[in-house]
Amino acid sequence: MTRNVPPGHSVIEEIKSRLDIVEIVGETVPLRRSGKNYIGFCPFHHNVRTPAFVVFPDTQTWRCFGACNTGGDVFQFVMRRDGLSFSEALRVLAERAGVPLAPKTPEMEARERERARLREALAAAALFYQSQLRQLPEAEPARAYLAARGLTPETIERFGLGYSPGAWHALLDYLKGRGFSTEELQAAGLIVVREDGTAFDRFRGRLMIPIRDPQGHVIGFGARALSGEEPKYLNSPQTPLFDKSAVLFALDLARAEIRRTGVAVIVEGYFDAIMAHQAGFTNVVAALGTSLSEAQLRQLHRGLQRLVLALDADPAGMHAVLRGLASAREAFAETSLELGPRGLIRLSGQLGVDLRVLTLPEGMDPDELIRRDPQAWARAVETARPVIAFLLDYLAARFPLEDPKGKAAFVREVVPILAAIPDPVERDVYIQQAARMARLNERVLLEQVTSRRMEETERRLRKAPAPSLAPQRERGGGAEAEATLLVMLGLAPDLLPYLHVRFAELGLDPLSEEDFMDSTFRALFRNIAELGPVEEWPEEEGEPFLRAAWARLLERRRALLQGFDPEDERWAEETLRLALWVREQRLKELLTDLHALADSAPDWPQEEFMAKWQRLTEALNQIQRFRYRRAIPEDRLSTTER
Repeated sequence: MTRNVPPGHSVIEEIKSRLDIVEIVGETVPLRRSGKNYIGFCPFHHNVRTPAFVVFPDTQTWRCFGACNTGGDVFQFVMRRDGLSFSEALRVLAERAGVPLAPKTPEMEARERERARLREALAAAALFYQSQLRQLPEAEPARAYLAARGLTPETIERFGLGYSPGAWHALLDYLKGRGFSTEELQAAGLIVVREDGTAFDRFRGRLMIPIRDPQGHVIGFGARALSGEEPKYLNSPQTPLFDKSAVLFALDLARAEIRRTGVAVIVEGYFDAIMAHQAGFTNVVAALGTSLSEAQLRQLHRGLQRLVLALDADPAGMHAVLRGLASAREAFAETSLELGPRGLIRLSGQLGVDLRVLTLPEGMDPDELIRRDPQAWARAVETARPVIAFLLDYLAARFPLEDPKGKAAFVREVVPILAAIPDPVERDVYIQQAARMARLNERVLLEQVTSRRMEETERRLRKAPAPSLAPQRERGGGAEAEATLLVMLGLAPDLLPYLHVRFAELGLDPLSEEDFMDSTFRALFRNIAELGPVEEWPEEEGEPFLRAAWARLLERRRALLQGFDPEDERWAEETLRLALWVREQRLKELLTDLHALADSAPDWPQEEFMAKWQRLTEALNQIQRFRYRRAIPEDRLSTTER
């Protein structure tokens, strides 16, 4: 299992050359030597029956052949074990290996100092508000409100709840006494400065709810009114640290459970999330009462298997669900196909994140349901409906299906949704369900769905067949082919949904970071998939190392990709062929690793080994048939004949 070292990645390779993956993994996982490899129980899922976690010293890699079905090098292990980003893991491992990273520019250091100063001001404000809640007689209504909502002292402490005094300058005077300037406090969103230069506290006489980033730093506040004034909730303004549309409340406390279970639940309000955590449901986050945004959902993407939207049962809640689905379509390329008529989303649970919708009893919100019956909440989350089923029910209730015109309107809405489902069995099930709802002959609906799919296929067929494009010349080297594919996707992230759909039509899992061998490639792919083009990455996601790595890749591929046009079907097909070649190499590696596991652990269950071997072999054969024989997959409506 030889891995090519990508040019220009000397820092990564130097770190890996100085560290021993067996030593680092062994700090967490009890390993036993078996042949030339080491095996143990995977630390990322529960299993005490069969050790299926293997460390390969020769290649300095690891792989779980159990429920995780994932692997990588020392960077991927530390990232997954400690919940770190690539850049965070890079800093940790570089320090451990004694490898210096590139120095930061003066501009970068100045920005970091400014952001650190704002964090200090916000942290000091949070402590001030907490002390006021405990000690200030004026804060009694806030204490009574929290008691009425059933919050325990432990929960109040865990979430850092506080109270802002009604005086106009209480926080301003306190923080200026701590050495913070008016300019810093204004930049942090804590005070308001009038045109004449005078200033006053932004929050006064309110219950204060600190909002933290995923690392637990206070970046803003939600402030609830206690005496009926409007607005009921007042949030921090946009600052260098805080963007309401990009924040998920309680994510810092929920990350570990979401990572452990692969399930995240999104509610609408602060106290919905707080009560859920108090009741032990610690995979719940809140969208701050707004419709979900792409930036919010991106934060949940890594390792997420199921996303449950838990919104109110009233019409406004239903519309919020649909707005959330539109955001999910943008954020999760695996589950997104395209927008259907009138903004409805055509999704399929087969393509990555299993998107579900939880509807609450009439007139109840999550906070009330959890307080009344925690087990009812747990059942509601467990039985949340697949998004396609939810959409069908929503549309069936929206149109008068007893009327011919209502039936026709219903069909117009559902046909694009049904046509976009890639799995033929799942598609057939929902066609039958929709036909029963509208009391239609199933054949009528099937014909319309089939016609829609054929129209989309014919549109692709009208394009000229792909010529022999330049990237094909790079197929000889794994790292070179991966680099070319990565640059194509970086220049045109919209190609990812296309690749996911085509992979699904071949019965393959979506293209993922694990298809790339090198740690830097994986990190770049993850950022491209989640954040889009490099120039659109937010500052905290655009670490200098990754931006520099991207610049090197782009420069090396500039001549090769001259004339690259993602709108040209020929280039899209070339991207597909290159992606399939990369996946083929990954599958061959997995088969090699699986052989090594069989040699290292002869007591590993034979039936489990054979099942994994068969799945990998079938996927490999499917790719090779498509690439080398240009065979047409079974679903003729969803492939391009060449």
